[in-house]
Amino acid sequence: MRKRNKKMRILVIIICVIMVVALVLTYVMMFPLNAYAGGAPETPPPPDYGTSGDYDESTLTFPGDEDEEEEAPEPMLMITGGPITLDIGQSFAIPYIMNDFPPGTMPEWESKNPQVAMVTSDGILKAMSPGNAEIAVRAGQKRASVLVTVNELKAAHIIIVVDDTIRKTGPNSYEMTVGDVTRFTARVEPEGAKVEKIAWVLGNGNVASLSQNGEFVAEAIGQTQVTLTAGPLVDAVTISITESGVPLTTIWDYLKYGVIVIVIIVVIIILLNVLVQKKKKEKARQRAIMAKRRKEEAERRAREEAAYYDMRREAPEPRPAAKAGERSTMKVTGTAVGAGITPTEDKQTELERPLTLDDLE
Repeated sequence: MRKRNKKMRILVIIICVIMVVALVLTYVMMFPLNAYAGGAPETPPPPDYGTSGDYDESTLTFPGDEDEEEEAPEPMLMITGGPITLDIGQSFAIPYIMNDFPPGTMPEWESKNPQVAMVTSDGILKAMSPGNAEIAVRAGQKRASVLVTVNELKAAHIIIVVDDTIRKTGPNSYEMTVGDVTRFTARVEPEGAKVEKIAWVLGNGNVASLSQNGEFVAEAIGQTQVTLTAGPLVDAVTISITESGVPLTTIWDYLKYGVIVIVIIVVIIILLNVLVQKKKKEKARQRAIMAKRRKEEAERRAREEAAYYDMRREAPEPRPAAKAGERSTMKVTGTAVGAGITPTEDKQTELERPLTLDDLE
């Protein structure tokens, strides 16, 4: 037992020694060796600013210089991309860059030629007519601009526009009466396209007259053609001129409408007649059913009356009624029913009443 305790003490002492050595080594590794040389660490010498005073103070660094704010960058305004080319009627959002401006600074847009190209306050460009225009933007003291070119549109179609008061008889044909005056106009598609000189040509000058501004006068009965030309583009309409008053075509239209109305009325009358006949047939059927029922009822009553009279003939003659003050007695055989009545007692009989249909049923 003693030997065991001694071994335990020796083991504890060895462990403690190992721990102390480990702590010492850790401390030595954490600090430089010159700290144990007995001398203080060397400090760097102060800067030599010279004795003559000829030195650049801008190279000196003083405490607090690191906290000073840097100089604010210069604002930048620029329209990106090159010159802009549009067709008439097109719109375009102008791209631009705007940096380092004070908060709340808004760009201001301007067109040097708004008849050609106009620009909105938010930089939306719209092409108005052929030509060139300079679009500028300002913000503070900065300015930027871009050149805009609007191309001419080529006309694809030219159309004769006829007044709505002129009667139309076909896709490109119209009807007028003698003495009517109207004015034709030209419409170019697409809108805003440039066309060559416009010219009006009249086919039959004996029935009408036509000026170069499109004024047409119907002068006599007949037919003519009005043609509009603009370079390679052509359009034409046919004009039929009739006498004053109601034209034959109008009368024919009235006749057509009248025939349609008459047909509708005839159809309605036929439908009403069919409905009336159907209703009459239904009433006749109802009357036949009622007559049949009445006949069956009369036959039933006749049979009942015949059966009643047959029964009366077969029934026995009723016994004469007893006179006043007399008593009618009858002998009852069998067992009498009822208290105080015996078979030998006399009983007043009642008069026999005639039979009825209810009794037979």
